Amino acid sequence: MSNTIVQISNTIVAPLTVSEKTTNIVQESVPEANNDLKEKSRWINCSFKNATQFNYTVVNSYFSSGRYWKAPEGNGPFSSMSFSCCNGDNAVAGVSGGTAFSLWLDSKQSFDFAVGWTNPLFGSIKAGVVESANPEAGYEAAHREGGHIRSKNFYIGKDEKGNPTKFYIQVSASPGNDPMSFVVQQVAAED
Repeated sequence: MSNTIVQISNTIVAPLTVSEKTTNIVQESVPEANNDLKEKSRWINCSFKNATQFNYTVVNSYFSSGRYWKAPEGNGPFSSMSFSCCNGDNAVAGVSGGTAFSLWLDSKQSFDFAVGWTNPLFGSIKAGVVESANPEAGYEAAHREGGHIRSKNFYIGKDEKGNPTKFYIQVSASPGNDPMSFVVQQVAAED
């Protein structure tokens, strides 16, 4: 199966600059979960690192059980944020769900993906990611080993000098309690 190449209108940052900024954002430390969250019977502190030149927004959320302690928010390029989830108040179940995001490649085109997490009452902590705008699909993709995806499409735009630059998007999900990690990367593609 060959990948589709999608033309985008934004100027593409040089691969070396993207690489340097990616290293910085990935190495950024994540704030530890606060004590009030840790008092819950089931909780997850999630780290979300956007190692791309693009803005992203939260599309939707799904919960099989539990709720957000601190909901995720959209953010800008080369940024990080954290969000946290926990069991519901007076609930016996754990916390399991997913969140869908859109990474805005230009004013009209986005790369949509959903991340999933679980810290159930019975079972194991899991994380996952899938190329989809459906948050429930992120939840269903969660595995004990985590996972990663590469965009089905390649994207091409022009750099600051007008040269064509091709890339793809890669997203990884790593399970853990504090933190569970999700990293979005812009990766230069070879011709």
